[in-house]
Amino acid sequence: MINLKTHNMAIIDSRPAYLSKLRDYFQQSTAFHSIIAVGSIEEFYDNLGRQEIDIVLCGLTPALEVAQSMFSDLQSRSTASKMVLLAPLEEKNHIFQGICFGATAFLPERLPLPIMEQRLLFHLQDNYWLHAELARLMLRYFNQQYLCSSGILQPLSAMEQALLELVSVGACLQKVAEAQKSEAHEVKSLVGGIFYKLHLIHRKERALALQPVM
Repeated sequence: MINLKTHNMAIIDSRPAYLSKLRDYFQQSTAFHSIIAVGSIEEFYDNLGRQEIDIVLCGLTPALEVAQSMFSDLQSRSTASKMVLLAPLEEKNHIFQGICFGATAFLPERLPLPIMEQRLLFHLQDNYWLHAELARLMLRYFNQQYLCSSGILQPLSAMEQALLELVSVGACLQKVAEAQKSEAHEVKSLVGGIFYKLHLIHRKERALALQPVM
């Protein structure tokens, strides 16, 4: 009998050795019972069928148009699906692009696999995290949206703004909770709300950009 707490996972990475390493590790995990491990997004869709995927690990460059389309597609199919980017932090601008298109988290690709598994299970419980570099990019993006007059504005709340400002200068979420006199779970929920607003605004922004000019 399948454990009800296990999850369906897809791994997409064009590097055969790294893909095999991830597949072999997660196939041994008791937390995951179905693994799709492929080298391209085309192969992913060929294998997907009607499966419900709980979490996607994507090691493809987030700047690739096909990767961005996949993030948007999966995000529109199910708000329960998690899409995690695997990349070096040096690619922070590309990582941020992927998050705008629907990715829900980022992990360094060199992270030890047992720690990666812990983070993924944490994320599957609707927990989120932020890195200082990405928090700064988010602040810049939301501030630009605040200044625009496109009609898609959904500004951050005061608490969300303060959270991003604290994380952008290196504060961990525990420190943010202490500064805001909040519980840790409330701060994690705030981070999830920030991701939701980022996805929503970016989706509306793209929709407006595709509208024909009258």
